[in-house]
Amino acid sequence: MSEKTEITWDPEADRRIRRSPFLMRRFIRKRIEDRIISRGRDHVTEADVDESASMYRQYRFK
Repeated sequence: MSEKTEITWDPEADRRIRRSPFLMRRFIRKRIEDRIISRGRDHVTEADVDESASMYRQYRFK
């Protein structure tokens, strides 16, 4: 993948991230996107958000 990969999000995955606290949202989104890029992908699904939810239990994703 190129240095500046454009990451796309499933609408439902994006909606769930938007329910996390505003101040943490950018951090959480970046962490998920970094993990997706490291796996050679460029699209975030609900399954990716579910996987991340276990790391950030204190934040609401559903």
